[in-house]
Amino acid sequence: MKFYLRPDRSPTYYNIAQCLMKKNWHKTKLSFLAHFSEKVFNYDKNISRQLEYKHFLAKLVQYSCPEVMPETICINDSSWKLSLDKLGQTHNQDKTAWILKPALLNNGQEIHIFNHISEIKSHYIQNNRMGGEHILQHYITTPHLLKGPNNAGHKYSLRMFMVLTNYQGAFLYPHGYFNIAVTPYDANNFYDLSGHITNEHLQEDRVNVIQIPSFKYDLFKPIYPKIKSILTQVIFALEKKYPSMFLNANVNANKKLAIFGVDFIVDVDQRVWLIEANHGPCFPITQTHDLQASLYADFWKNLIEEFVQPIGKKTPVEQIQYTIFDRLD
Repeated sequence: MKFYLRPDRSPTYYNIAQCLMKKNWHKTKLSFLAHFSEKVFNYDKNISRQLEYKHFLAKLVQYSCPEVMPETICINDSSWKLSLDKLGQTHNQDKTAWILKPALLNNGQEIHIFNHISEIKSHYIQNNRMGGEHILQHYITTPHLLKGPNNAGHKYSLRMFMVLTNYQGAFLYPHGYFNIAVTPYDANNFYDLSGHITNEHLQEDRVNVIQIPSFKYDLFKPIYPKIKSILTQVIFALEKKYPSMFLNANVNANKKLAIFGVDFIVDVDQRVWLIEANHGPCFPITQTHDLQASLYADFWKNLIEEFVQPIGKKTPVEQIQYTIFDRLD
């Protein structure tokens, strides 16, 4: 069997290529000779952006399943004043905190947390602020915490992996990992975001989280069905907006798929909230990564067995077997 993947183009391509070579697949420099190639990942851009762009995802959820995400509004340079005035009519007297995120950036860049709507207005009249599309979201100040050194509580998020296909629907990998903030959580300190934002790096030279496989914590067992339910609702909303999302492509050349990393947070009442999704997340490409042996080795093995090999072998849709990935329906 032959494959055409350029490892330098994507961490996904790199990892799949490494696994296929171990299975005695051969690289080819000519894509038309390949049984599996990069064209499989040419998934519908509109659907991918609907999930990855934070303002698009917020709008989808707002109209279809608002209960899966904290209260969220979309805000930009022309709408901020009207949006904040409207928000102030319902929240001006309460103590709701708000988190402001650029819609098109990842890795915790240019994120701000505010105690009050008046602080957001002060931010928006500054000349040196970042412009463009943002989402303004109710910040959960009472997250479920994990106990760390000296009995300090540490905030965490959960990263899970979802696969979308145009021929069999959507699937969830049943294992993920906890991103646990190194800095203890302080609900009264929004100046230092390291205890609030659970991205791997907020600064290039400083690790911001510890990553632990989900199976290490018993609390993941009751959380997983809630995650699956949330993503099922989101996929249903996508199907309503894009009726041709799943084309049931029986011709091998038409089979497409996309991989998403999806992030969740759990509050003190054990309620699970969807935070965001990333298309083609930045998977590690070194064998020394902390999660390589405990999570990613099996993830890539199972992805290849259930998605890559059936395409390479031109397996009919109805004969493809899914034993590890959970279907979202």
